[in-house]
Amino acid sequence: MHELSIAQSIVSIAENAAPKDHHAHITSVGLQIGELSGIEIESLKFAMSVIKKDTLLKDAELDIEVIEGQAECPTCKTVFPMHYFGCSCPNCGNYFIKVLKGREMKVLNIMVDE
Repeated sequence: MHELSIAQSIVSIAENAAPKDHHAHITSVGLQIGELSGIEIESLKFAMSVIKKDTLLKDAELDIEVIEGQAECPTCKTVFPMHYFGCSCPNCGNYFIKVLKGREMKVLNIMVDE
């Protein structure tokens, strides 16, 4: 379950970015997760619910934006939605496609209440 290590990284990133006073509480963490990233969002939410106890994120909510996969065919230059690996170009059937987006995993913002 690599979502557990991802949750630990999110907590570490957020705590390092928070003000260094004892009254700061992180209220939300905004994430972008690509649908081709291999991250199971429900598993990540569960891992965060366990990991965030006794941290500055104990009351924090995750705000997750899912980025749709997108690919381009190098043969016919068709750009199309890609929801899973192993699909082909809908125009020419080529399987050698270039993934343009959908593999992201970014911490976008951290909301802090003092």
